[in-house]
Amino acid sequence: MGVLCIAAGEFLRIWAVGYAGASTRARTLGAARDLVTTGPYRYVRNPLYLGNFLLSLGVCFVANVYWLIAVLIVGYFFQYLPIIALEESYLMESCGQVYQTYRERVSRFIPQFHPYPYPSPHDFSFSRAIKSERRTLTAIICVIGLIFARQIVDYKLL
Repeated sequence: MGVLCIAAGEFLRIWAVGYAGASTRARTLGAARDLVTTGPYRYVRNPLYLGNFLLSLGVCFVANVYWLIAVLIVGYFFQYLPIIALEESYLMESCGQVYQTYRERVSRFIPQFHPYPYPSPHDFSFSRAIKSERRTLTAIICVIGLIFARQIVDYKLL
């Protein structure tokens, strides 16, 4: 279950940055090229944050630390809701009615089954996605490796 959550989360992140680019990781507002409404953004407004949640949830499952899921949920909203509020304010200011229409039709966190009917012309770039996700992929491999190494050591000590 944990590995599936991790894989789904990273797939979602790769899919999202493949369309939006690495500027989605910028620490300043306005770094993104423009409003992306294609790819995963046709189904959910914040696919990167949803991907982060799935990755973290997967790590909780892989590590068998189920009590941490409650902490993850609370921490997730405390961390991302203020960021999302700032981003949405910026997008309303810079994109106006285009963003308002998008916001009214696409959920913030829960993917919808029907895609947004007005996709932007952004293209998907696998190389852009992998370049942007290189550190995330490295971190995932290290964390899972450490969890499995600890489980092997614990098993041998029993």
